[in-house]
Amino acid sequence: PERTPRSDFALSTMARLTLLALSLGLAAGKDLYSCDYGYDLEVTVGEEKAACGAEIPYSSAHYIASPVIAAGELPVDDDSLYVMAMVDPDAPSADDPSMAEVRHYLVGNINSTIMASGRFDANLVDELTPFKNPSPPEGSGYHRYTQLVYKQPAGKIEFEPLDNSVIIGWSVADFAAQYGLGDPVASQMFTTQYECSEYNTQCGGGVNAEAPICCNQNPSYYPDAQCFKQNDYYYQCLETCPDEDNWDCNNK
Repeated sequence: PERTPRSDFALSTMARLTLLALSLGLAAGKDLYSCDYGYDLEVTVGEEKAACGAEIPYSSAHYIASPVIAAGELPVDDDSLYVMAMVDPDAPSADDPSMAEVRHYLVGNINSTIMASGRFDANLVDELTPFKNPSPPEGSGYHRYTQLVYKQPAGKIEFEPLDNSVIIGWSVADFAAQYGLGDPVASQMFTTQYECSEYNTQCGGGVNAEAPICCNQNPSYYPDAQCFKQNDYYYQCLETCPDEDNWDCNNK
């Protein structure tokens, strides 16, 4: 067919739209879980430093009270507030992430001073989900544990409470969209995998509570340890049932 100025304009517009779509596709193709977004956070797990995929020993990751998740290279603004999320996108395994994401830590309304320090005092921030230690199941290989920081667009946010008895099947992207957070401004990530420790006993996570892995491996350390189930992903070897409603042993 004969070309006309209008058809040339339509072709030119289509070409521009195609290029725009491709460029947006490339941006959308960033890996949310692998340090592709923003500045590098400074994350310390026990005595170990996270370094975009570097392995943190299970003996450190599984037993720390809480990681230090500091701004690092992120230039924090004095008048801004931030959200920090830590998720596992590889549950129960990277080959079968049917339980992803696991919400391991979620904190909002973090001021610049606290963000710079990386120590989130629950009395000074909104701790939406308290820290849950990495607990990859036995035989599931390496899991990524990704830390993402978002800048709150309009000051303090009144967050809706979350049900922390269910931390699997979550979406940090949906959470960010719900509150208009945009893309992360900083990120970091480490990996770890299940291992038994001669110093600490554990069930291994995601295993049959009647046949715990490593529980009582070292009877002199935890002579009365039992395997307690919180959910299908999180088991812990303890001497007594935790005094929290979201553990199976308190709901019988």
